[in-house]
Amino acid sequence: MNAKTITLALFTTALLAGVAGCNGDGGSTGPTTITTTAPTSTVAAPSPTTPSDTPSMTTTTSVVTASQTPGTSVDKPDPTTPATQPLGNPDMERKIRYPEGAYDLSVTNVRMAEHDTFTRVVFDFGGTGMPGWWTNYTAQPTQQASGLPVEVGGDSFLEISLDGIALPPEAAVPGVEFGSFGGAGIVDEVVLTTIFEARAQFFIGMSGPPRNYSVTLLQEPTRVVVDLMH
Repeated sequence: MNAKTITLALFTTALLAGVAGCNGDGGSTGPTTITTTAPTSTVAAPSPTTPSDTPSMTTTTSVVTASQTPGTSVDKPDPTTPATQPLGNPDMERKIRYPEGAYDLSVTNVRMAEHDTFTRVVFDFGGTGMPGWWTNYTAQPTQQASGLPVEVGGDSFLEISLDGIALPPEAAVPGVEFGSFGGAGIVDEVVLTTIFEARAQFFIGMSGPPRNYSVTLLQEPTRVVVDLMH
């Protein structure tokens, strides 16, 4: 081995020894240990338009409707509009409505008119309360309380008992007299029999069989409308 080869071997040995024996702070240590760290996961921030920490919310809208006795209604129709169709939903069922306010009412007028498909009977009121009613067809009209028969023209008879009515001396406004009010269309006669226990008893006598009918309370002014289908 020549001098050049010896020199190169000594240099290589020294270099390897220096690498193996030194650490970062200049001290001698044992073999170097390499630690592998798992990669860190990256979590994307939620979109500002769909916040992940805000719970979902459902909006519920409550719809409240007025309760009403079947076959009755309250309305303020334009008095200049011709009556081309009946009010309410005419049928054959008994109809009941309770009066409201003071029992100082009186029936001040009874009016009738014939239309194309129905005949209308209107009861006008004076006083401050709101009338109620009890209605039903009957084969034989009889007077309330006494049960005595009542003479009414026609083939079918609809009893219209109006509630909230004062006796004549106690009424806020004078009312109509007892007796007959004539007829129109299919109505042969309307008769007021008595006022008893805040109830004015009327009978509507009509030609032919019982018909579908509606009873409607109108305000300003107060009146009860009975529409009888032809």
